[in-house]
Amino acid sequence: MKHCVSVAGLIAACCVTSGAFAQADVTLADPNDVSNYGLVGNIRGYAWGSRTCNIGNQVLLWQNNGTPGLAMNLHRIHNGRFQQVGWSFVKLACCAASSQFAACGTCQGGGGGLGIGCLDTYSSGWNGGQSRLGPRSAMNASTGAFQAHNPPAGTTNAIFRRLQVLDSDVNTTAAGNFQGARYISEGVYVASDESASGRMNNATYRPLNMTDATNRTFALTGTPVIGTPAIQSWRDHGLGLNVPDTSVTISQIDVPGTGAAAEGRFWYGFKARDLGNGRWLYDYAVFNLNSDRSGGSLEIPIPCGVTVTNAGFSSPWYHSGEVYNSDPWAVSISSNSIKWETAQKFSTNVNANAIRWGSTFSFWFEASTPPATNQLGMLGLFKPQAGGVASVALTLTAPGPRTNVACDGIDFNRNSVFPEDQDVIDFFNVLAGGPCPYSGVCDIDFNNNCIFPEDRDVTAFFDVLAGATCQ
Repeated sequence: MKHCVSVAGLIAACCVTSGAFAQADVTLADPNDVSNYGLVGNIRGYAWGSRTCNIGNQVLLWQNNGTPGLAMNLHRIHNGRFQQVGWSFVKLACCAASSQFAACGTCQGGGGGLGIGCLDTYSSGWNGGQSRLGPRSAMNASTGAFQAHNPPAGTTNAIFRRLQVLDSDVNTTAAGNFQGARYISEGVYVASDESASGRMNNATYRPLNMTDATNRTFALTGTPVIGTPAIQSWRDHGLGLNVPDTSVTISQIDVPGTGAAAEGRFWYGFKARDLGNGRWLYDYAVFNLNSDRSGGSLEIPIPCGVTVTNAGFSSPWYHSGEVYNSDPWAVSISSNSIKWETAQKFSTNVNANAIRWGSTFSFWFEASTPPATNQLGMLGLFKPQAGGVASVALTLTAPGPRTNVACDGIDFNRNSVFPEDQDVIDFFNVLAGGPCPYSGVCDIDFNNNCIFPEDRDVTAFFDVLAGATCQ
């Protein structure tokens, strides 16, 4: 049984010890149970329970209908790809019952909040209470600021504001598309009285089992990974429970702030697979732990001349009146990169579908060359900040350059007569800016190294004309 304390009491406690609250540190020790709210239309509703720790050295503020707040997410690993398929509104606090739990340390108790080294437990049924679920847009995960929560006047159905997922995304039966898929639960906290460093451990994941494929019923399995987001499971459980996929790399990048502390942190992962027949599949995922500036674009370098096809994108869709839209990102392919970006810029729509805190976006494409390591991708930031950076660099794997590329043919004018002086004349005419001698576009990058015009194109032309090997 939980016993709520008054908001006035919490405010009084905050005022007495406000200088020390920066060292409070919330983390999710375990999403300890699952509620399944059934099917409404083609959408299912869920909620996770929570065992929550204060691992800091000061009492953690715990406000009725306020801080801290827990966002619940559902992820899927299938055929080597990691995607977020569901999310909930934020379960707001009621009241803290400080108790002992090994993962939290030694509980020292504490009035007015969650005590140092103490545990507070909520069931999934409590966390799924719709009047306690507030919009993510009302919280700034970078600063910990909470806007006032106005509970809904009434619920429209059994899944309103709860963790929602398309029924087709959790269909593991023979009739569905995701036989053999693995699912991962995740909880992400926001707390108003943590330091910037304390906010970096606010996500925890734990694998799930599908115990009833017909009713899409989940049960928790394995061990919770405290302070680590679900994207890490792509590697740690990529080939099965506790069977790592070593072809997946997981990294982190902090967004520089205007002061000493980072503005927020992104996690990202990537994987490349040989599809055969000269094709490679590249997968990327980006998780925003707590950056208010959010992700607005992802650009992956592509060497000149490399063919890119079958580009794809997925993001969790918003529901239940959340103000953000769910428009898919636009993709563009140039001579040196592939880029995804929000359909609208911040200047046009502040509620565009950016990579907001507590969410993961996935990206993929096929390319005609095998991977090269230590390439630099760019994560563009959605929300401008005076004096702040516009993007952050991601060190990752991307398509490598072409190898053993042949030179063009010496029948430059395509009249089927070669070798002849006219091919030489026409080549130099086009090199100097003259017209192409046939209907089309002439290619003066004779050695196909994607650098033109250059002396090596001329040298290669004469080498091949003389019967030598292409250089």
